[in-house]
Amino acid sequence: MASTKPNKYFSTALGQIIRRRRMTRTFDGGPSLEDLKELGELALRAPSAGFSQGAHLLILVGDDLQRFWQVSGVGAWFGKTSPGVLEAQSVILVLADESAYTNRYSEGDKAGHGLEKAENWVKPMWLTDAALVTQNLLLLIEEQRWGALLFDLFVEPRKLLDAFEVPANVHCAGVVAVGYRHPQDQPSGTPTQRKRKASVDLLHFGTWNTHIEDPLG
Repeated sequence: MASTKPNKYFSTALGQIIRRRRMTRTFDGGPSLEDLKELGELALRAPSAGFSQGAHLLILVGDDLQRFWQVSGVGAWFGKTSPGVLEAQSVILVLADESAYTNRYSEGDKAGHGLEKAENWVKPMWLTDAALVTQNLLLLIEEQRWGALLFDLFVEPRKLLDAFEVPANVHCAGVVAVGYRHPQDQPSGTPTQRKRKASVDLLHFGTWNTHIEDPLG
């Protein structure tokens, strides 16, 4: 029987995508709205607490995209620091609806823990689950060899969300600029200035203070 032990170097297609994924800061147009729709549909197939499914994606292109750059103030920032970002075809706002979770955890099979109130959640799982959708987005974009840049709303996020009629109970977990990676785009940002930490320092086994360099043998 063939061994099911993972390849030591994880040389599967997914492993290769994870290894090569990086942020893009110089775009050259990008995929169609239909392609972005299909991308979003697949990215949303992420785990969610209680299958609450509170993550939403707001895809902005064309005039809506230009309004995003202006209202958010992000456009002015990138215009000074990384103007190539403004050539992205789209931005996708990853949104987290906390009410989907408080409503779900007030239902019979989940009730009794006080989680029908958002303030009782030790960890806001709506943000955690939205982060999983974000990672899906980044990996799916890399699979297509497109470019992506993950960033946050710098100031007054509610002002931007209100401008696009996002309900008050829905929060922005992050923004992903999407487009074709310009041929001249090069690795940039903090990862080019700081070394990746050694996995032996980040992998713990059994206790925090136990590190094993090769636990898979």
